[in-house]
Amino acid sequence: MTRTISDILYHLVGCDHAEDDERNAEVLELILSSMTLRASSVDGKRGTRVKIDPIRAPVKGEPAEQSVVCLCDIPIEFLGPHASKYGRFGIGVCRSVFAQFSGRPVIYIPTSKRRHGVWGNRYREEVMNVWKGLTDFFPDRPQDRKRIAASYPSSKQDAADIARSLIAKDLIAFLKEFDVDLPHDDPANYYTEREWRKHGDLELAPCLRTILAPADYLPRFRRVVETSHLRGYSVTGPVEYLSI
Repeated sequence: MTRTISDILYHLVGCDHAEDDERNAEVLELILSSMTLRASSVDGKRGTRVKIDPIRAPVKGEPAEQSVVCLCDIPIEFLGPHASKYGRFGIGVCRSVFAQFSGRPVIYIPTSKRRHGVWGNRYREEVMNVWKGLTDFFPDRPQDRKRIAASYPSSKQDAADIARSLIAKDLIAFLKEFDVDLPHDDPANYYTEREWRKHGDLELAPCLRTILAPADYLPRFRRVVETSHLRGYSVTGPVEYLSI
């Protein structure tokens, strides 16, 4: 039976410069040297951040900016089309460990420019209006509120604050729209990426399983990984070196 999912999630480093092998090699070497996959920043700031503008049009299918790392759930034998968008250099991490670090699949929303009445065409606006309504009707949020995770709300205000935070961090930050009418090989058909993401940086030492690069670059990255213990990192699993 054809395998359609993978126990390894992949991140390719060539966003916006897929064809520049040397630049992608430098990016990958920096990632491996620090054993950290850095999350995107929001307004130059890191941490768990979501920037929501209800009237902002989606960018690459995303309704908000968020501080996340992104990987794809695509078996390595099918990574070719993905590599054409993001280059041939990257890493693979253990999906189970990534899930323990709060990683999970994004929420794909099918939309259509050709058909009216598609649920996804109005879903983003519905979610944004709920978030904005909670912001407008419950504005007196304490700035230093502390709460035990999954505990019951202590008041109406607390319930509204929790709902607002969950909608932003765990829903809006994970929404990904795609045009259901696009061909499977269209670069804007984000559904084919089968994306997983998590807020914040990803420490690679516990979950790194694969290095992806053209064959003549692999010895360079093997040296970086094999000497990682000299920089204080302990890679816990076997690492494969593969080309796509």
